[in-house]
This record gives sequence, structure tokens and C-alpha cells, in this order.
Amino acid sequence: MDELASAVGPDKQIPAASATTAPTLFVDFEGTLHIGHASIDERGEIALDTGRPLFEFAPLLADLLEPYPEVVLVLTTSWLMTLNAQEVTSLLPLELARRVVGTTQNIKPRLSYLLGGTARTYVITSYAYGASLTKWLAIDDSVFGAERFGREPGELAHHFVLLDSAQGLGDINAQKRVKQWPREA
Repeated sequence: MDELASAVGPDKQIPAASATTAPTLFVDFEGTLHIGHASIDERGEIALDTGRPLFEFAPLLADLLEPYPEVVLVLTTSWLMTLNAQEVTSLLPLELARRVVGTTQNIKPRLSYLLGGTARTYVITSYAYGASLTKWLAIDDSVFGAERFGREPGELAHHFVLLDSAQGLGDINAQKRVKQWPREA
């Protein structure tokens, strides 16, 4: 646990010089790293409504990113509404947890984005613009309307991989996109 604490402590940030150049992967949990919606009981045990394994695709993501140690993660999961960033990060395998440099927890979408179903896309775009990211990709089952974001319509669509929540990162095409993205970035 000490290794995890030092890897994901509250002070961990991308060094300023590389903040805009580090390839950044925005990662959701539900419908991405596992199939199903989670609930937490009074003992703190987390279970999925599908009965499937929690974070079943996390080892796969770790394997896909293994050749690219420069890739960092920003968590976009709604779990951040219940748990703090360190608690959420500590649930991930160490190979992924040590890559986490931030969350979108403090970016609140406008009501129009919530009503329009594009709240997650707005939040990720806001983070990317706010951090002046140049190399980023978002994998999520809730990134709708990406073609409407950016200075020019459609210019940011290639940064988003909309996953089927019934497949998550188990989708072979999503895996291919994540695997080739760091080489393009």
C-alpha cells in the first residue's frame, strides 16, 4: 500500500514542462473497465449489478499501455461523486493507478449539457482545453455528441472512443484504437 500511496498521492501531478505533451487517456469505469453498474454496501464492498468481475478489463488496459510508459490517466468516472480521488484510484491495479495524474471531478457541466446527454463529453473537453493537452484520447460509454465540440464542428471527434456499455473495453475495435493511439499521439 505504501507504493500505491506514493504513486497516487494527492501531490502527484505531471511535471509542468510535460503537462501539455504527455499522452493523456481519459478513462471511465462503468461500461469501460467493467460491464455493469456498481453499488457499495455498508461494509464498503463494491459489486456490479451484472455479477461480472469488477475492473475485468483493467488488466487488458494495463497490457495495452505497457509499451507506452509516458501515457498518463485522468479518471472521468461518476464514482468520484461518492469516493474521493485517492480512494477511487486505489481501487485500480497498481499498473494503472501509478499512471493517474488527475480527475475531472471538479468540472461541473452546465444544465444544457446534462439535459442534452453530452455532459461527460463537455467535462473531458473542458479538462483537455484547460490543461492545454495536445495528445489525448477518451474511452467512455457516455461521450455522446463529440462531433459538436471544438472550435470547428467535428475537430475533436477523433479524441473520443464511444464504447458500447455491454462490451466496454472488451470490444476488439476499441482495443485496437487504444493500442494504436499512443503511436499517433
